[in-house]
Amino acid sequence: MIRSLLIAAMFMGASAAAAAEPVVFHRGTAAEPETLDPHLCDGNACGTPIYDMFVGLVTDDPEGHVTGGMADTWTISEDGLRYTFNLRDGLTWSDGVPITAADIVYSFSRSLAPETAARTSSLLYLIENARAVSAGTVPVEELGVAAPDPRTVTIDLERPAPYFLETLLISNAMPVPRHVIEEHGRQWTRPGTMVSNGAYVLAEWVPQSFVRVTRNPLFFDAENVAIDEVVFYPTTDLSTSLKRFRAGELDIVLNFPPSQIGWLRENMPDALRIHPTLGVYYYVFNTARPPFDDLRVRRALSIAVNRDLIVDQILQIGNPPAHGVVPPGIARHSDPYRPDYADTPYQDRLAEARALLSATGFGDDNPLTVTLRYNTQEEHERIAVALSVMWKEVGVLTELDNSDQSTVTRDLEARNFDLARYAWFAAYNDASTFLELMASGQPRLNFSGYSNPEFDALLAEAATMRDLDARADLLRRAEALAMADHPLLPIYFYVGKRLVSSAVKGWIDNPRSANRARWLRIEREYPGALRTGGWRSGPRPCMKAPARTPRDSDCA
Repeated sequence: MIRSLLIAAMFMGASAAAAAEPVVFHRGTAAEPETLDPHLCDGNACGTPIYDMFVGLVTDDPEGHVTGGMADTWTISEDGLRYTFNLRDGLTWSDGVPITAADIVYSFSRSLAPETAARTSSLLYLIENARAVSAGTVPVEELGVAAPDPRTVTIDLERPAPYFLETLLISNAMPVPRHVIEEHGRQWTRPGTMVSNGAYVLAEWVPQSFVRVTRNPLFFDAENVAIDEVVFYPTTDLSTSLKRFRAGELDIVLNFPPSQIGWLRENMPDALRIHPTLGVYYYVFNTARPPFDDLRVRRALSIAVNRDLIVDQILQIGNPPAHGVVPPGIARHSDPYRPDYADTPYQDRLAEARALLSATGFGDDNPLTVTLRYNTQEEHERIAVALSVMWKEVGVLTELDNSDQSTVTRDLEARNFDLARYAWFAAYNDASTFLELMASGQPRLNFSGYSNPEFDALLAEAATMRDLDARADLLRRAEALAMADHPLLPIYFYVGKRLVSSAVKGWIDNPRSANRARWLRIEREYPGALRTGGWRSGPRPCMKAPARTPRDSDCA
């Protein structure tokens, strides 16, 4: 009897110890985040942790659709110009300070203020006076965001936009804590200082190593958040990230070496997740720098690219080749742009490219030399090498120049490049979010410096149209017009390619790749037991960092 009680006590103690372990989600991200300030973020590297720490008026559900965030209900005026949001009861920041409608007004004002210099502020230009506020020609007090009372926010638009709620999903539309920012300035995002309103709060940030966030007990839906901690690891080296995934050190990786796709299909089919997404991979021409200010040079380089070869032999996962910038899957845009040369035999295209370059003074005696900028990653390097080989066929010499994503982005903003690799994902499900990459007056998006008054006029006309089908036709015309000028060199449209551990439950592939930790669970099975939510005592992989997640002493 005593022996039975002792054994039972031992099992109870083991269960209690296991229950005390934090539920940890180990997540590979694209790169080291440049910032954790929602209004300064541009890209997945910072966006992934930010979306776990902050929630806007609306948010995305497990399938990537718009659902209630800080606002649980909202109404839209009959003319589509005013949105009225009703905030949930009892909203607070992670430090316990109440959130009011005035905080929302402050956050939109800060996001659009010229002194913030947010790269993607133009995504909010649907809001009344937003463009003028961002340009500094209208005071921020005239922005079309107001707080009639502490629990109500109204947003007035310049024009009706059926996709407006989707624009509120971007990080630029998220609230930030005024009381913390005014005290700490741009240092407000440091661990121990940062305050957020989402499912998680910042606990640690070790540059080039990891970002760790922990569950926010004051989040309005905290009782339904199953994961205690999320650790984000920058994984720019695809081979290393695959090794870490196979070793059980990462629960998800965003990418993997293209050369491993066959092995993964054969050996890890359940972990492999491939699905369409709304993004385009492209190179930007610096149209202000000779000789790339010459359309003939840009066209020659573009038509000499064999996109089918890149997607079939390098990527090998079914990416559609891209000649335009608007992906298939965008609303009312089922047929991607296809130029006049797309069906021309490749050898004939090479001949045309040589002739175009010859007409601009380049040839065997005077070869065109191009510096190709890209951010460090195996896949980007392979594509850059492929471009250099293709261009060599038409007498072009290519110098490859790679660095981290932040440096490439700064060079793009400074117009310090010949051609530079970039990518854009839909901020909302409408073709205009891609076409604005070529619009005048968008220096933070239009890195090429391209300007075409006819193209701008088509975008402006489309912005006023209520007939959505007619508007889509106009946007297709605008895309064809701009792409004939080749300010950008599209390569392919993205598909999501993830490796997701079987321990991750609730993961739903969706075009926006919106997979927030608050909707997920972790179930890890080890010899003799299954624990829902986190680690189970007993043999398991040893995680190296951060040291306390899990603890070193727990490593088998």
